[in-house]
Amino acid sequence: MIEARRSPLDLISYPRAVFVLIFGFVSTGFLSVFIPVMAWLSGSKKLVDWLIEDVWSLPLVVLAGVRVEVRGAELVNQSKKGCLILFNHSSLWDIPVLFKGFPRPFRFGAKVELFKIPVFGWAMRMCGTLPIDRRNRNKVMKVYQEAITRIENGECFALAPEGTRQDGAQLGKFKRGPFEFAINAEADIVPVIIAGALKVLPKHSAWINVGRFRRRVIVQILPPVNAREYTMETVEALQDRVRAEMEPAFIQLNQEI
Repeated sequence: MIEARRSPLDLISYPRAVFVLIFGFVSTGFLSVFIPVMAWLSGSKKLVDWLIEDVWSLPLVVLAGVRVEVRGAELVNQSKKGCLILFNHSSLWDIPVLFKGFPRPFRFGAKVELFKIPVFGWAMRMCGTLPIDRRNRNKVMKVYQEAITRIENGECFALAPEGTRQDGAQLGKFKRGPFEFAINAEADIVPVIIAGALKVLPKHSAWINVGRFRRRVIVQILPPVNAREYTMETVEALQDRVRAEMEPAFIQLNQEI
């Protein structure tokens, strides 16, 4: 693949990365206090969704020079019941990108260690983020079980079936938990491919979009998969089906990026 020609504007990306890093810490810290307080005072989930999507995610994406291209938004069912969004995970930048690109509000599942961070962890709980203890499967399944009612009431959840961020542009092995969750909740699985976020913020890096003034990230939403067609005895078939549908799109989009 031919490397895109460099622009003199790309040099700006280096001081900008410092600014975006500082801005990200400051805005996240401020909103970690402000969002829960506003949620408590107003009792409005729509206000929380707006604050997360437009006040937190959107400025981060725009300031970093990232253009998010969303494909397949028409495939997302806007019904009263929620869904389970399963996305490939290669970068922390997947989070603001998905908040900006997915056409329904949702909450993430996040590793339980993040909930121990003062203020930030409290904010995540108040916002409805699912605490995922990767070392204790029983606790994870209990969290999923308790979230079924929320799906029935219209909430969507975004989970990484790989379990953690991957090193490089590869699709990791999928874990069973999210698929068991979908079967128990009788929810649609919406597979999502995020291509390009790895180049914006690679694993083990703190510098956002260095080397490029502008960069494109593609969010490809694939047709939903009905988990009601499966049982616990056939959960591996569901797991294999979703991965088989995601892998070709993952390869194609990474080649395009």
